[in-house]
Amino acid sequence: MTAHEPVREPVVDFDHYRHRSIGESDRAWRALRERCPVAWTEANGGHWVVAGYDEVAAAFRDWETFSSRRTDPEVCSLSVGNLRVPPLYPEELDPPEWYPLRRVLSEVLSPNAVARLAPRIEHWVTFFVDQFIERGSCELAAELTCRVPAAVVLELLGFPPADWERIQRAFHGIAAYDRTKPEFVAAAADIGWVSRRVAEEMAERRRAPRDDAMSFIAAYEYEGVRIAPEDAEAVVLLTIGGGVDTTTSVSSAALLHLARHPDDRRRLLDDPAAIDGAIEEFLRVYPPARTHARTAVRDTELGGCRVTSGDRVLLSEVSANHDEHAFPDADRFVIDRFPNRHVAFGMGIHRCPGSHLARAQFKVMLQQVLERMPDYTVRDDDVVEYPNWSSIGGWARLRAEFTSGPRRLPPSAPQRGAPDPV
Repeated sequence: MTAHEPVREPVVDFDHYRHRSIGESDRAWRALRERCPVAWTEANGGHWVVAGYDEVAAAFRDWETFSSRRTDPEVCSLSVGNLRVPPLYPEELDPPEWYPLRRVLSEVLSPNAVARLAPRIEHWVTFFVDQFIERGSCELAAELTCRVPAAVVLELLGFPPADWERIQRAFHGIAAYDRTKPEFVAAAADIGWVSRRVAEEMAERRRAPRDDAMSFIAAYEYEGVRIAPEDAEAVVLLTIGGGVDTTTSVSSAALLHLARHPDDRRRLLDDPAAIDGAIEEFLRVYPPARTHARTAVRDTELGGCRVTSGDRVLLSEVSANHDEHAFPDADRFVIDRFPNRHVAFGMGIHRCPGSHLARAQFKVMLQQVLERMPDYTVRDDDVVEYPNWSSIGGWARLRAEFTSGPRRLPPSAPQRGAPDPV
């Protein structure tokens, strides 16, 4: 080490890409958190790992020091299979470029906008449960928790229903399958197809606007300047990517948790009003986004460590949410935990703009499962986790059985573009 090289310590052997299960990931973050809230690892080119709640929250809030922008020219794009994903998606921008793109997202996904979507959310949950309720069995991920968010988000945007299934499978597939599997290769290729379809649909909206969110985004103006076509397309892609599979993750986690913890299920069955508190606790214990990366743009201190400008920093939502200093008895699921200041949706200016929509969909799915199939069981021998828990966690398969029940929608009811049932 030369006199000019920064001293980075403590140093730990930690690689979040090694974590192949929720248990392995949670144990690794716990061990790191108990040792130190912030540490340096040489893994993946070297970066800081931030495990403590206070430190994660502080870095999320301080966007002027911990930038979301990719500043290293060698990582100016991401690889998904053979696809190169361009940088500077809205979540990878900071002010001032961040303002117009965040503003349009915030309007599309505002609490009032989500409230107007309530009937459609209820419709799609009912529709998809109807597809399997008479059968007495289902695959919860493929038939419910993947399909509902896709239908809600893609209908909101105005995508042709014929595209919904392929889009949903693409975003779920790149998380649900190992990179060596043909399913992953196919999903990665379809991400490229999704990008092309977004460009085609947005060009059509600019030519002939419709009553949908893509038309609103295509025509959006900020301080008198119309949004650039490439920025509008990036907003749509982020809305799809952020909305299609993250709600899937936490909803699947909750349904599996309730299958394995009958006391918690009984509490919600006996006291339906407890569901809002339960949703926050599910988000705390099983956050869909487990980590986010930042880049330090100036020298600073975090958790007693000297962070140098240019250092990459990995913030862990899941570790922060399990920090005993912030949440007493943090590893225990407590339905009515209060206060519950989890960071499942991040903090600060980059807090997830889709949090209101995610909660709304999650709640209706949970309510209908408890109402319509309260005795459901999940076959442990047919539970398949995502192959990697570095940034997004979830389940590729959750086979459930239950007492069959009646449909709620008449079979002939128009579905406004419902995809074919599984």
